[in-house]
Amino acid sequence: MTIILSFLLSTAMCQAYDASRIFAHNDYVRPRPFYTAYDLRVGYIEADIFLIGGELLVAHHRHETVEGRTLAALYLEPLSKKVAENGGTVYEDAESNLTLMIDLKTEGSATLNKLVEHLQEYPDLLACSTLHFMISGNVPPPGEWKNYPNFISIDGRPGINYAPEQLERVRMISTSFREHVKWDGKTKLSGDALKKIRMLVDEVHARGKKMRFWSTPDDENAWKEQMSLNFDVIVTDDVTGLEAFISSQK
Repeated sequence: MTIILSFLLSTAMCQAYDASRIFAHNDYVRPRPFYTAYDLRVGYIEADIFLIGGELLVAHHRHETVEGRTLAALYLEPLSKKVAENGGTVYEDAESNLTLMIDLKTEGSATLNKLVEHLQEYPDLLACSTLHFMISGNVPPPGEWKNYPNFISIDGRPGINYAPEQLERVRMISTSFREHVKWDGKTKLSGDALKKIRMLVDEVHARGKKMRFWSTPDDENAWKEQMSLNFDVIVTDDVTGLEAFISSQK
């Protein structure tokens, strides 16, 4: 079964690149949080959250939190409006999916409990089969995942021997690119660097999951190399530039 899943996943990932393989890193720092990435129909949008005073505030660092910049205001309310406009799907194209990755910056269990409470206030979003909520950052230990509703999926890590029921909750497996390879993005990956990356990707694909690298170089040369190596997703701080580059390669 694992071999079959890996083959099917690898086959699917050999398809041409489009915006569905774009991961909008730290989306909330853009002039138009949510909307810029959403309007380009990206596959993944990331929001970091802090539990402060009973509110889920969106920011990269605690000192950058601002009253009113909540997860609900920046993401859940706009998503609810879009799902209503689209008749129950996250995008107008009923086949397109969007994953909202929510990075827990404060203590995991308390922050996740509050997140679950917030999400349950949006039954329209939970009923949307093309919208997914993936948790990263201070994720509670795998043994506690069973305590959370099934609409919560997990951003896993390589090298962890997840139990079968835990692996089912893992939507993607991620790691820092820089922890494994030193690369400035100006040349092609080769030799030992390429071997390390392929081993990591093969391990993840064998488990039927997509692989995400964060802290990758983020310019046209680096994007082209990642596309040539068929990276599952490309993480970027320049969503508009990456979407335009992908479109230019077709």
